[in-house]
Amino acid sequence: MRISNKMEKATMEAHIMDTKQVLQILNQALQIEYAAGIQYLQHSFLVQGIDRRVFADYFRSQSESSFNQAKQIGDHIVNLGGLPTVEPYAIKQSTDLKEMLQLNLELERTGLKVYQEGIKAAAEDTPLKFFFEDQAYHEYQDVNELEKLLDQKKVSVTEKEVQLKKVKSA
Repeated sequence: MRISNKMEKATMEAHIMDTKQVLQILNQALQIEYAAGIQYLQHSFLVQGIDRRVFADYFRSQSESSFNQAKQIGDHIVNLGGLPTVEPYAIKQSTDLKEMLQLNLELERTGLKVYQEGIKAAAEDTPLKFFFEDQAYHEYQDVNELEKLLDQKKVSVTEKEVQLKKVKSA
């Protein structure tokens, strides 16, 4: 019977959130979002050539999104009794569009990994776990978009012609 109680206690403790670990993960995420906000903004300034108009707007939009995520993360840190960092993750710059996209992809992938760690660390704290899942999903979308822009996602088209079917009206 004592072994069973010890096992139950160990199982219950495994489901309790380690606030210190969660705060470390949130501060890592905050550093990444700061860096992403600055890096995307810097890229919006530096992008040149025929693609400038499209990519400057894209980079600025991504920058704004990163800073909005940073605001949410900072609030979560304070709500858990922590102190939000003011230090960004490494910021990288380039004047080459393809390299800019690659640098942003690396940063987004790093963010996705941190949010996935947060999902595990949140344990049974459903709202916090949902927050990490939501952030991970946004990072996942950003990773996919950047992979498409970098031509890393290949679509296979076997049918050269599309025939739309007529829909019968009710």
